[in-house]
Amino acid sequence: MDDEKKYIAKYIKQHCILYPETHFFGKLPGTRYKAQYYLARALYNTEIMEKIVDIFYEIINENVGSFDFQITGRQWSSIPLLTAIPLLLRHKYNININSFMIKRERKTYGIHNYIEGIPNELPVMIVDDICNSTDSFRFCHQVLLSENLITFPYFFAVLNKYKKDIVPKALEEDRYLRNGYKPLTILNGDDINVSR
Repeated sequence: MDDEKKYIAKYIKQHCILYPETHFFGKLPGTRYKAQYYLARALYNTEIMEKIVDIFYEIINENVGSFDFQITGRQWSSIPLLTAIPLLLRHKYNININSFMIKRERKTYGIHNYIEGIPNELPVMIVDDICNSTDSFRFCHQVLLSENLITFPYFFAVLNKYKKDIVPKALEEDRYLRNGYKPLTILNGDDINVSR
C-alpha cells in the first residue's frame, strides 16, 4: 500500500497542482493562491483511480471492519469516486456498495430532488477528493438529514491538504467532527508538501 500511496502522491505533485504565473484568486474574498489543487486530473485517470479504490478497501478494512454502508458526495468532485468505488469493489473484491450523488442545489422543477440515484437503508459515508475545509461534508450532512438518511461516523477524502499532525482550525471547530465523525484519507500535506 505504501508504494501505491507514493505513486498517487507523485502523480498529484506532477499533474494536479497548478502554479500560475502570478496568483490564482482564492476561495475567500481578497485571498490569492500560489498554487491550486486540481484533483480531477487524478480522479479521471483510471490507473490512479484503481489504486485509490484498492487503498480505500484497505482503509475501510483496517478502520471500519465492514462495508455495511453506502457512499455519497457533492456534485461534481465526488462523481468519479461514486462511480469507481462501487464498480471496482464489486469486480475486484465481490463487495456490493450503493452510491448516489448530492446536487449542489435542489432542482427547481419536476421532483425538486437534491439526490441523484437511489439511497438504501444503510448509513451513508460522505466521500470527496480533498479535505480542505469541511464545507462539502457539512452540506452533504444537511441534505442527508433533510432526506431522513443516517450518516456514517466516518468520511473519506483522497487528500487531506494539511500536515498529518496539524488539525486546521476549521476542522477543529467543526461540530460534526467534535461529535465523533472521523476523516479517513489516503494522503496528507506531508505527502504532498505544497505551500499555498
